[in-house]
Amino acid sequence: MSKYRRDIILVIKDDAIQPRSIDTQVECLNYVIACVENREGFCRAHELVNRNRITSSKRKILSAVKNERLKPFRFLLNKN
Repeated sequence: MSKYRRDIILVIKDDAIQPRSIDTQVECLNYVIACVENREGFCRAHELVNRNRITSSKRKILSAVKNERLKPFRFLLNKN
């Protein structure tokens, strides 16, 4: 039983790969995802645009996204 609550599709070219190797790769992917799947990582990867201002303030970003929809003239930009 998987201890993670996400679905990962792993596409592999090699037909002769061992199941143990697949499990290791999934564990590594889950570790990478868990490192960035938190508030700190979210705030580090986004900026909030409010009309003419751009902010990277963690407090402002989290307060803006706590609702389902952003207020008018506010945009969330991904830095990637």
